[in-house]
Amino acid sequence: MQVRLNEPECAALGLFRMALSEETAEDRLSAIEVMRHEVVSMGLESYPITGASSPKFVRWAATTAQPRYEAAHAFHEIAQRYEGKQERQFNIAEYIGKKVWDSIETGKFQGVQVAGGLLEQTSEYAREMGVRGAKDLDVLRKIWKRYRGVVHLGMAMDYIEDHPWTRAHVLQLAERFRSGLSTNCPKGTSASYVDPQEQISFLYVSDR
Repeated sequence: MQVRLNEPECAALGLFRMALSEETAEDRLSAIEVMRHEVVSMGLESYPITGASSPKFVRWAATTAQPRYEAAHAFHEIAQRYEGKQERQFNIAEYIGKKVWDSIETGKFQGVQVAGGLLEQTSEYAREMGVRGAKDLDVLRKIWKRYRGVVHLGMAMDYIEDHPWTRAHVLQLAERFRSGLSTNCPKGTSASYVDPQEQISFLYVSDR
């Protein structure tokens, strides 16, 4: 699945990361459309609709008001779920994704669910650091299964935050992570860390 984002949407990637925290692929795609409306609404709030405004624009703003109103209610519900528990679970999934990526980069290609694998390492780290919701292996398995196809965007956003001098676009990094997770396999297996059919690929599209 490929999602195209324009420049204003790329400036609000946090909203789209929130959309990915929904629990199913169908809900994520619906949430992405909600976030598109939210980006438009954010832009309209700062747009001076005066007598000098384009009549065509004013008509467009009026005719699209109802979908934006409905999207605003959906956004509130998504945000409540995100703040309730999904943000914490999504953060955990992204942490596991980073461990998988590190294992790929270092050439270790460790297994995820095997004894001593990346989930057990995550559980041990959570116990040491007192991280709530990441100590139980069964819970970690469910979290990873649910979110493994969409962790790459948050991984890229975190990388940019930690390495502000990098020249790479965040969506380029996200695609690099996505591709790596879906083309590399744990040592001794032939199945990739993440099935590409589970993934959402993000593409920047210029409006110019």
